[in-house]
Amino acid sequence: MNNEIALLSQFLESLGPEVSGHSAVPLSSEQIEQIREFASGRLGPAERQTLLPSILENETALHTLVKALQAQA
Repeated sequence: MNNEIALLSQFLESLGPEVSGHSAVPLSSEQIEQIREFASGRLGPAERQTLLPSILENETALHTLVKALQAQA
């Protein structure tokens, strides 16, 4: 699981400016908490699989995920 998070973090950091074309919809406090749980590895495989598409479609969610992953490093 930690290897998956590390790989995802590296991938997201490599996207840089390219993700700016995605929507940047503000996140609810519930969505932010889900992203933090995702980053910490507290979500199960099915929950991660469900959440990941919405993260990848939202620039704000991507930045939130990267910050959460970096805070753990």
